Amino acid sequence: MSLNYLLWALFGPAAWFVWLTLLAAAFLLSGALRPARITVALLALWVVLLAVLPTGNLLMKRLESAYPRAAALPEPIDAVVVLAGAERLRASALSGTLEFGPHGERISEALALARAYPQTKIWIVGGIEHGGRRDIDWTADYWQRAGLAKHRVGKIAGTLDTCQNARGIAETLPGKRVLLVTSGFHMPRAMACMRAAGVDAIPYPVDRQASDRSLSIAFNENVEQADLALHEYAGFVWYRLTGAL
Repeated sequence: MSLNYLLWALFGPAAWFVWLTLLAAAFLLSGALRPARITVALLALWVVLLAVLPTGNLLMKRLESAYPRAAALPEPIDAVVVLAGAERLRASALSGTLEFGPHGERISEALALARAYPQTKIWIVGGIEHGGRRDIDWTADYWQRAGLAKHRVGKIAGTLDTCQNARGIAETLPGKRVLLVTSGFHMPRAMACMRAAGVDAIPYPVDRQASDRSLSIAFNENVEQADLALHEYAGFVWYRLTGAL
C-alpha cells in the first residue's frame, strides 16, 4: 500500500467513526462533559451523512457522469492503457496468482478490448510492490495466462499515483493515441492528469459503483462508497495544490 493510501485509511472519512468514538470516550473518562457532548454530536452527524444518507452514491454519480462510456469503440487507437489498482497484492503473494480487488473490471475488460483491437498492445501502468512483486507483474502474468500473447503485453513501471501514471505513459508512448481504462469514478482525475502530461487519451470507464437507489440500510457499503468518492475529490485538490495539474 502506498503512503497516500495508508494515510487515507488511517485518517480518511471511513476512520472518523473510530477516532471520534475514542475521543468521546477519552473526554468522558476525564470528566470533560462539554467536549464529550460536542464529539458525540459530531459522531451522530458522521453516521447520518455517511452511513445513513446516500451521500456516497450521489458523489459517485457525479464522478461517473463526467466521462460516460461511448456507445461504440473509438478508431483508430495506438494502445490500450490500463491503470493498476485492481490487484490485491497481499492476497496474490499468498496464493501465488492474481487476486482481484473490488475494481477487477479494469483487468478483465482489457481482455475484451484485446480481442476488439487484435493488432494493439495492451499496457498496464503502476508499480506498487509487495513481497518482491509489483502490481503490474501480477496483471501482465494474468493476461498472458488468459491467452494474450507476450508481445502484446506492455508494462510501465515506477508510477505510484495517477499523475505519475500519466507522465509514464507520455514518456513511454509519446504522441500515441491511447484508450484509457480505469474505474469510472477515477476517470475525472485520470483524464486531468493525462491532459497535464500531454497524453492523447480517450476515456473508457469501467467498474461502475453508483446505483439508482436513494436510501440503503447497507451502512458499511454507504460509508465505503462515500470514502472512495471523497478520496477522489481530495486527490484532485491535492494535485492542484502541489502543481501536478
